[in-house]
Amino acid sequence: MKKMFMTAAAVAGIMAGIIAVQMILAQIFTWRVGEIFSRVSMNILFCYFVCRLIGAKRKMTKQGRNAEI
Repeated sequence: MKKMFMTAAAVAGIMAGIIAVQMILAQIFTWRVGEIFSRVSMNILFCYFVCRLIGAKRKMTKQGRNAEI
């Protein structure tokens, strides 16, 4: 349960960072640059967590098979 809260806090922090960078880029360049940055970074973040979830499932499955043998 503690790990889930830590992950949620990390995601919230990363999201706040992405929004802050988006706002800075929108002020320095154009709003479109900030929008592109946020979309790309959100896609990367999503893919990272999906890969991490798949890796965790594989690890748990592998540990389960080793326990049966």
